[in-house]
Amino acid sequence: MADTLDKSLTQEAVLLEKLARIEENPSGYFAVHLHLSKLRPSNRQAHFIGIAARTFDNLVNNNNAVLYVMLNQDIVLVCHEVLVEEIDPYIEKVRGMFSEDPIAATDDEFEDHFSTWYDLAAKEDYAAFLSAATELSVEAEKIIDAAKRHNEDAAAGGGGDPLTAKNLAAINQQLQATRVADLIRQQTCVRIAPGEAGEIVFREHFIAMTELKDRVAPGVNLFTSAWLFQYLTETLDKRILAVVGRKNFADLKDPISLNLNIGTVLSRDFATFNRAVEDYAHKVVVEFQVIDIFADMNTYGYARDMLQDRGYRVVVDGVSPNALQFFDPATLRPDFIKVAWGKEFEGEADDKGRLNSFKETVQHAGKDSIILGRVDSEKAVKWGLALGISRFQGYFIDKLVYAMTRNRVSPKAKARAGAK
Repeated sequence: MADTLDKSLTQEAVLLEKLARIEENPSGYFAVHLHLSKLRPSNRQAHFIGIAARTFDNLVNNNNAVLYVMLNQDIVLVCHEVLVEEIDPYIEKVRGMFSEDPIAATDDEFEDHFSTWYDLAAKEDYAAFLSAATELSVEAEKIIDAAKRHNEDAAAGGGGDPLTAKNLAAINQQLQATRVADLIRQQTCVRIAPGEAGEIVFREHFIAMTELKDRVAPGVNLFTSAWLFQYLTETLDKRILAVVGRKNFADLKDPISLNLNIGTVLSRDFATFNRAVEDYAHKVVVEFQVIDIFADMNTYGYARDMLQDRGYRVVVDGVSPNALQFFDPATLRPDFIKVAWGKEFEGEADDKGRLNSFKETVQHAGKDSIILGRVDSEKAVKWGLALGISRFQGYFIDKLVYAMTRNRVSPKAKARAGAK
């Protein structure tokens, strides 16, 4: 992998090569351009675009069709000898995902701002699509150059050199040989219900990344490449499993949770951890990031079933308020769904859709399955309690647990106070 993205290997460049190959004989070819780059910023998050792209998996796998995801987040579909009516349901499904975004509206009888269709066998359409693809390629080059300058500026400004394929191996080797037990931190998930005693649901164990960076790679910015950092997290998984696996689970007072890659759960390292846990799997919660889940739904399903059959509990983590408009996490059949608290839930006019989507998730999954995460205020707790949610996690909860411990105030009294 190159230090920066090779412009000749971008999807935009591949699309232009495709057009060059079919120019002499474009009969039967057509293209659909989905203008997702024009969505509101809150709807253009990478995992939303990923979900939209995977909507076409069945179509692409069973037809002569190719899907291109542009760097600006547009999606282009090029088909050969495929019936248009077979394409429409997929386009409409993606449109429905972003139904509350103005760009997806279907009110305009004369122009569809969400998608553009091209019959490549028609010279005018071919020329128009070639022009659009060329513009996408130029825009991709600008995005790549801007990213390169950003990395250079970060390094010059003291942020550290970017994480690259060249330094990844050395950092990973250093990570495997570095002490991490003293870097493991905890964040508590608490059940709070009016008139009832507070209860610890689990204590999430995670590694303090800033301190780890100072220890293994003080001159490198580990977060400049999400994909390379993902590789490092697999090593982190193994290290934290080794440390936590040394606990005496029979004497463990409160359940613990670990945020792991799905691949880790299917590895030998987890099998070793499982042998250490033995009959106390009910004291361990495994959290999966929603992005990791959507990368391979079949593998997630296998891992989830394996864990639940052994007595572990599973959390779908990383669910943002916006994501709830596009999929129902209850269909993933976890034990818990962790939804991040945000201003989107405070009932502002533009956010009613998100609030309604959240209420539907609570209804489908069950109130006892929802964890409101990233809770930073008493307001968030009261908001959750009003919806019947009783499980909370975040910095405000950390302060609450600390105050309860330090002042020896009864959890029941705290629960009553939070309900007022």
